[in-house]
Amino acid sequence: MRTRIVLKEKDLDFERIIIDLPNKEQKQPWFLAINPYGKVPVLVEEDAWVVESALCNEYLEEQYPTPQLAPTDGRAKAEMRLWVEFCNSQFVPPVLGMLYEQRKPAAEQSADKMRHQQEKLTGLLPQLEQRLDGRDYLMGEHGIADLTFTPFLTLAERAGVDFGPFPNVDAWHQRLKQRPSYEEVKIGFAA
Repeated sequence: MRTRIVLKEKDLDFERIIIDLPNKEQKQPWFLAINPYGKVPVLVEEDAWVVESALCNEYLEEQYPTPQLAPTDGRAKAEMRLWVEFCNSQFVPPVLGMLYEQRKPAAEQSADKMRHQQEKLTGLLPQLEQRLDGRDYLMGEHGIADLTFTPFLTLAERAGVDFGPFPNVDAWHQRLKQRPSYEEVKIGFAA
């Protein structure tokens, strides 16, 4: 989803192929022929194929630098990568933990596990709140760092995380939802 958001932000034509992850379509021979790792997303362009959304997004930024979604200065680019890593390693796991818990049959769901994941995620929000103080976006300008969080902010919200106590995070999330590229989040959730 995050790579499709970047493709939309850059106004690039692409073919969207939705993979049925719960039914392990990514492990089927036809998919493994494209990506032996059996992971999504896969970006295939002429002679190049790139996997993992952070790598796909950086590839797209390098190949198609307009509009600019990442800093060019080395220090700022490293800082952007830290936010992407923070999202992937810290923010995403509790969001997915809540999602997986909610997908279980009601009799198998654990309120304690759900609460634990919500607490973990809520414990991360002060870092984002502080970073966004006086900024509309993580790096000042809208870009890859923000796009990395976009679908997971929405999943967290759907899982019952309250952004109200974090007005900067809440306003940031609302700005991200107003972008035309947010259409890809809606399509991804509908699939």
